[in-house]
Amino acid sequence: MNIDIHNDVIRINNPSEDLINFVKDTLCYTDKSKQYQIKRLSRSTWNRNEALIRKLEKESKGNLYTLNGNILETHTGLLHLIEDYIEGSNISDSRTETGRTVALPWAEKPYDLRPYQEDAIIEMIASRKGLVNFATGLGKTLVATHLTKRLRLNTLIVCPSESVAKQFYDIFVSAFGKTKVGLYGDGKKKINDLTIGIAASIVRSIDDFSKEDFGMVIMDEVHHCPANTFFEIANKLSKCGRFYGLTATDYRSDGKDIMITAGCGPVLIRRDIKWGVENGWLAEPYFIVREVDTKGKDFKDDKLKSYKEHVLNCPAMKNRIYSDARSMIDSGKSVLILVDEVAHGKELSDQLGVPFATGQDSKSQEYVEMLNEGKISGLVGTDGKISEGTDTKNVDVLIMANFTASKGPVIQAVGRGLRKQGVKTKCLILDYVPKGSSMLSRHAYNRLSFYRQITNKVKLIRL
Repeated sequence: MNIDIHNDVIRINNPSEDLINFVKDTLCYTDKSKQYQIKRLSRSTWNRNEALIRKLEKESKGNLYTLNGNILETHTGLLHLIEDYIEGSNISDSRTETGRTVALPWAEKPYDLRPYQEDAIIEMIASRKGLVNFATGLGKTLVATHLTKRLRLNTLIVCPSESVAKQFYDIFVSAFGKTKVGLYGDGKKKINDLTIGIAASIVRSIDDFSKEDFGMVIMDEVHHCPANTFFEIANKLSKCGRFYGLTATDYRSDGKDIMITAGCGPVLIRRDIKWGVENGWLAEPYFIVREVDTKGKDFKDDKLKSYKEHVLNCPAMKNRIYSDARSMIDSGKSVLILVDEVAHGKELSDQLGVPFATGQDSKSQEYVEMLNEGKISGLVGTDGKISEGTDTKNVDVLIMANFTASKGPVIQAVGRGLRKQGVKTKCLILDYVPKGSSMLSRHAYNRLSFYRQITNKVKLIRL
């Protein structure tokens, strides 16, 4: 076999049969979200749409390679997966650095690196592509800041949301000065030596971005960016010499994990919540999970209806959550409550007399900062606003009233309570099992198993 490796693609001439079989089995994905849509449509007598089902069936399967005659091509980020199959072949590595060198003196030097953060930077500098998987609170943004300083390349930081981009922008402006940093998205369209961009805005102008000769691209919260948005950006900018991903959970619930790997490459270093707690970098979590006797119809396969029946419109569940939050606030604790539905969050906010961060108004980030500074005793937030990429530091008690099912969002949400601040060394995390719903109960017991993977300080209060 003759193998040519470029920044964006691996081209293999005359691949072996073993390699072809491996690629067909491994470099592919099944979109679980589309499979779920197919399942729902297929069961519905009234809404069954054969054309739409066939379209979804076609879209639910995908692969990350092409095989034309005797030429196999795949993404360079997947090189580590096929290394054993190409060992001993004639390999030509044409990967190169790109972009330009920029002067980046500190405007205001950020925190020094912790040892594990220094390890991450060493791994990144030694690799052209790769993923840094740090639990929430372990300092992914600080790593990106110091890496940018050391490499001194014109850089694009891709963020999944406006709030994450704003935080990154403020940190980079503080570190390198406003003249060095541009913001793309939220009405701004400035590309600079260092550019912070919102993924949805970048993808709309991706052809323009592909003409920019970036030296480095860093995708923040890669697990959270919609798979197709992330992959289009990664594909169009794949000729960039250095391409990295940052995340707290390098897995997705939709089955498209391998798309992250194709774009960013292998995990270079992993430091999860368990590691962070055991090594004293994160607050120690204590979980209390309470079963609640919710009444009502059991919608076995419909989460929205189950949520409305057993949470949103269920006095027993709402009273339990309110009562716990009230007692914690009254005892002087700083409380963060994560909810899924705006209606539930607004009701809790009104009852408790604390702000509600929905992300739909300009004050949401201000509320987070007020909580961090101890100016308010509690905050209700939708998990869309609070559970991803938002720095909540001053949290004594985290109430999981969002009833999340998938592991990634659960771990992200737990991380909101584990940042250390001042004398804080512990965080109490409360969760609930709606016993009247088989679906929500199953999800709750799954969360329980995730908590037990972090610590043995987990208590289940049964009915």
